[in-house]
Amino acid sequence: MQEHEYFNAPTPVVLAHRGGTSHTENTLETFKAALQAGVFSIETDVRTTKDNVAILFHDEDLKRVAGIDKKISETKFSEIEKIQLIGGGKVPTLVQALEALPLARFNLDVKDHESVTTTAAAIEHTKSHHRVLVSSFSEQRRAAALALLSKPVATSASAKKVIQLWLIHTLRLPQRLIEQTLKNIGAIQIPRQMYGIKLDSRSFISKVRRTNTHVHYWTINNPQEMLELTSRGATGIVSDVSELAVHTLRKA
Repeated sequence: MQEHEYFNAPTPVVLAHRGGTSHTENTLETFKAALQAGVFSIETDVRTTKDNVAILFHDEDLKRVAGIDKKISETKFSEIEKIQLIGGGKVPTLVQALEALPLARFNLDVKDHESVTTTAAAIEHTKSHHRVLVSSFSEQRRAAALALLSKPVATSASAKKVIQLWLIHTLRLPQRLIEQTLKNIGAIQIPRQMYGIKLDSRSFISKVRRTNTHVHYWTINNPQEMLELTSRGATGIVSDVSELAVHTLRKA
């Protein structure tokens, strides 16, 4: 496991998926509501505008949340910052969010190649190394972003590494191979199934946890599933329903 202060909290923890659903996703309003509910961290996404500004936004374009058929990569932030999202609120930059919420943890998913450098620059500018987790579906993007930082940040495994872990587990290869795969990685953040592969078995979770690596499942909105996964050893739940998730796990 990666030793990093980001992970210093009693488990299981709740990570608010895109901030949650109390307000529009990935806005300061929904981030604040999730933190007030008691979540451990804000899980969010980083994309980069035409003029190289890192923003917290999931989709490739503005159509779903703003009704505008235009890609983020083709739009300047001066245009994006004026947009009122369909559910209310506006798109924040990564720097704005880190500065507005100086005590909050952020779990950052680097969504594209352009966001590797802009994510790292925002973390450096705000000196937020102690309270961010940086990762990506892509191992190349994850590694590239980490390499640009002046201090270590928390990180979780890419999809490639998760598949490697599953193969080691399924083929019953030595535990040391799981330890090697998870070197300098603090968490795996996974769905219950991926590519038809079942990732939520008690035995798989146990092998990962033996390395003291955290296991977070997304996107879990059903209380029964939350309790089932944590009873199997999961240390974190990524959820759209932050308040419900916090309440459920506090009772467990």
